Amino acid sequence: MEAGEDSDYHDNYTALPEIKAIIIGSKAEYKCTAANTILSHTDWKVGKEIVKSEMKQTTIQNRSVTLVMTPGWWRSFTLAESTKYIQMEIVHSLKHCPDPHAFLLVISLHKPFTDMHLKSVVEHMEIFGEQIWNHTIVLLMYDNTEQRNADSKQLIERAGKELDIVIKKCGNRVHVFNYTDSRGINVEKLFHEIERLVAEHQGQCFKIDSKLLEDMEEKRSTMEKQAKERENEVKTKMQSLKKCLTERSCGFPELRIVLMGGRFVGKTSVMNTILKIKQEFSNSKKCVMREGEVDKRKVILIDTPGWWPYASVKETSESVKQEIMSSVTMCPPGPHAVLLVLQSDVAFSEAQSRSVKEHMELLGQNVWKYCIVVFTRGDWRGTSTIEEHIESEGETLQMLINKCGNRYHILNNMQWDDGIQVRELMEKVEMMARGNTDLLTPVEAAMEETDSGWGSNWSDQDKLERGSLKLDPPNMHDDKVKKWLENIEIVSNYRTSSDFSQDILEDESR
Repeated sequence: MEAGEDSDYHDNYTALPEIKAIIIGSKAEYKCTAANTILSHTDWKVGKEIVKSEMKQTTIQNRSVTLVMTPGWWRSFTLAESTKYIQMEIVHSLKHCPDPHAFLLVISLHKPFTDMHLKSVVEHMEIFGEQIWNHTIVLLMYDNTEQRNADSKQLIERAGKELDIVIKKCGNRVHVFNYTDSRGINVEKLFHEIERLVAEHQGQCFKIDSKLLEDMEEKRSTMEKQAKERENEVKTKMQSLKKCLTERSCGFPELRIVLMGGRFVGKTSVMNTILKIKQEFSNSKKCVMREGEVDKRKVILIDTPGWWPYASVKETSESVKQEIMSSVTMCPPGPHAVLLVLQSDVAFSEAQSRSVKEHMELLGQNVWKYCIVVFTRGDWRGTSTIEEHIESEGETLQMLINKCGNRYHILNNMQWDDGIQVRELMEKVEMMARGNTDLLTPVEAAMEETDSGWGSNWSDQDKLERGSLKLDPPNMHDDKVKKWLENIEIVSNYRTSSDFSQDILEDESR
């Protein structure tokens, strides 16, 4: 039933004393606004990242109402590109709300909805199984100040055929409402639609395959246990190293650090956070060196050109490879550390692991003894820990972390005033440097080693994950590239431009 149409509320269905629903959708689709409007409370903070499924309950019009908010995925990502942690938490919503009456799929009408977005929605929804569509109502969000003269049918028609496919999969159950006006959603009408949905299923609620839920919950429990063990192990090691550091002579007068990573992972944000500067996001194929102070100690950072996601080293241009190799000579007598920058909100596949290894070893096969993995977008992790991300992603990411001596760190690039996270990172750099007997030095033969062997053993699955075998120069129409460019448009400069969370807050509170 479409919003705006006259509804026959005399259908033969029973009013439910309790309404249970799960809110689902990608990031920044105004899910919190929809939930707050339904509950008539501001229980969910608009702009706050949701990374764990959360439940809220209230009483509305003599009904007990339970809503569960699920974490969002990047709207252009396939299921394989979303972190395993997010997938676990989406399924975990059923532990908060067993046997929900309906799923409320929230989609913004102010963003393009293409075939890429359709695929993303379908894959993430069907984590619960294909039967989920029989229990889903689409909530379409729009701003009435921009489309004040459009009725519901017009808004849906303008959105395109891909959105129409989603609506049809949900049995044409759809509500369109204005997120800038608390009266823009007729809550009573939505409740009637949920009751009608339950009546269509003879009073039966949604049921997930019990084995699927049990397996996912077991994985989640194991992940949480292993994450805590890893966290405790690292804390114990850090305390021991700090004690040794305190007992020995004063540290290095300066720290020289090279930043490595693929394009769009946030290397510029890492530099900005460490040095408290506002270096604009750069697409340069040249190394960029910046100097600053951290706790009155000179710090030299060298940002290297990034490689295209999933690209083998053979597909990276010679000029970029030469720049990466020259980074070591830009801070004589050599860097104390190499910070390998990864995103904390993206899955880490075998193809990415191979790409990282090949490009890192342009600096020599011993580069790993100087390496610390730095995860960006810590602000997107909310209350979850980076250890939970490492453990949930499985062996591929864990092997990389172990290759780096279990040295890793996470930065919240939104919090410049948080000197503690930068101080702790510099402590890790110094502890590692003291443990090494030498500095990272140029490797003359690295290029020959690279060209002779790497990139030749990519499996079909690796190539499938990478999408395109020729990413430099990129095909700007390739879906993989378009996905990364769409997401980078939102977050690549969030540290140097407006706060993305604040943007959402302003959008939803206009």
